[in-house]
Amino acid sequence: MISLINRLFDFEAVIDQIWLITLIGMAVLYILCNILPDRIVGVFLPLHNVFKPQTNVDLDYQSIGYALLHTTWVTRITHSTVIIDAVLWFVIFESWHWSVSLMVLLIMLVQSVFIGDKKFGFFFISMGIATYISAIYLIQFLGLPHAVLLAKVVLMLGGLMRMLSHSAELIPPLLLNNSDQFQKLSAKNINWKIPLSSIIGYVGEFGSGLPNRILPVQVNYLYQTVLGIKPETTLAWKEVEVSARKVLTGGYSQLHSLKNYFKSVVNGQ
Repeated sequence: MISLINRLFDFEAVIDQIWLITLIGMAVLYILCNILPDRIVGVFLPLHNVFKPQTNVDLDYQSIGYALLHTTWVTRITHSTVIIDAVLWFVIFESWHWSVSLMVLLIMLVQSVFIGDKKFGFFFISMGIATYISAIYLIQFLGLPHAVLLAKVVLMLGGLMRMLSHSAELIPPLLLNNSDQFQKLSAKNINWKIPLSSIIGYVGEFGSGLPNRILPVQVNYLYQTVLGIKPETTLAWKEVEVSARKVLTGGYSQLHSLKNYFKSVVNGQ
C-alpha cells in the first residue's frame, strides 16, 4: 500500500487542486441549500433539504429519502463505503487540527440528542468514536502525509462512484418535469438539467461521506436489521421501506413530508 501511495505523490499537486475545488464546492453547496429558496435548488438537486440542519436531525425523513433514492444493488454497494469515508474524513480533520475531530464528535452527539432515540444515539456515537479511533490508527500506520493523500483520493473517488451509480436509479421528481413522479430517463425526455445535476450530485455525494450525513442512516439500518434491535422513537426499518416503496410508485404525494417538500419547490418557497 505504501508503494501505491508513493506513486500518488507524483500527482500530489493535481490531487490537491481537485481536492480544494471539490471541498469549496461542497461548502458552497451546503450554504446555498440553506439560504436559497427551495424553488431554485430543488429543481437541480433532489431532496436538497437533507443538507439543512433541521432535516438532518429528522432520522425518519433521512432514512426514507435514502431508501427511496437507493433501490438498486449498484447504489447500495457504492454507498456502503460511507463508513470508510467517515474514517478518512477524521484523517482529514486530524490533519487540520485535533480540535476539529472533537468538534465533529460533539456535533454527532448533539445530532443524536435531537434525534431523540437513545438506542440509536448509543450506536451512532459508538460508531463515531470507532471511526475516529480507526483514523488515528491509520495515521500511525501510514504516517500523516500518506494517510491524508490516500484519504483525499478515496473520498473524491467515492463521491464520483456514488454519483455515477445513481444512473441505475429512476430519475427523481422535478428534474425531467414538474410532476411528483419518478421516471425512467430516455433520449426523449433528457434535458439540460440532467448533466448539471450530475455535477452538483458529485459534490453532494462527496459531502455525503461526512460523519454526520449518511452515516446516521446506515447506523439506523445496521443496528435494526443486523442486530435486530427495535428503535424507541423512530420508525422501524420495515416501515421506512414501506414508505419508500409507496413514494417510488405513487409519487411525493404519498408521504406528507415529501408532499410538503414538493409544494415548497413548485410553489416557489
